[in-house]
Amino acid sequence: MASGWGINGNKGRCYDFWLDFSSCMSRCRQPSDCVLLREDYLECLHHSKEVYPSFPPLTPPPIALPSCDSRPRFDG
Repeated sequence: MASGWGINGNKGRCYDFWLDFSSCMSRCRQPSDCVLLREDYLECLHHSKEVYPSFPPLTPPPIALPSCDSRPRFDG
């Protein structure tokens, strides 16, 4: 990923984030100064902060059962 080459031979989707993070790490005294850039780069790689829609649980609709009075009677 850090090479800059994507899967199709062009620039990778997260390469710009990597360049920002790498340049920050090379010029800063404390690694903690680059935490936000690191989070951006890792989010680009793994999509860990992406929100997925939550759907209600699937419950089958209620089934109307016939009442006992509607059954035909057999007198035998």
